[in-house]
Amino acid sequence: MAKITGLGGVFIKTKSEVTRLLEWYRDVLELDITEYGLNFLVPNELTLITFEASEGETVLNFTVDNLDDFINMLKEKSVQITSPIKEYDYGKFAQIKDPFGNIVELWETRSDNYIQMVRKEIHDYKK
Repeated sequence: MAKITGLGGVFIKTKSEVTRLLEWYRDVLELDITEYGLNFLVPNELTLITFEASEGETVLNFTVDNLDDFINMLKEKSVQITSPIKEYDYGKFAQIKDPFGNIVELWETRSDNYIQMVRKEIHDYKK
């Protein structure tokens, strides 16, 4: 049986200079880019797309392997850190802004705890 296996992309509409924005993601966050946007060649099985009945900004969430080191690197590049690192059972989070004011969340996962939590949420939601 065929099924959806992950996230294929997030499409963000912007009136800003797309090329300059993509170059910031490449140069500052060190992500791979093409003319089409950001690219990840290794699947990320910890993807969550949240739908909220509220107004607000789109938030990109990227997983990182060491949040403390990554934040320190971003501080050296004068990136605006908008929230300090917060810790939860399923990982550590911080937020920054890209040069056009978009919120970017960084997440150092605690994979086992996150998977266990999501399995419980899926089970409880089915009830």
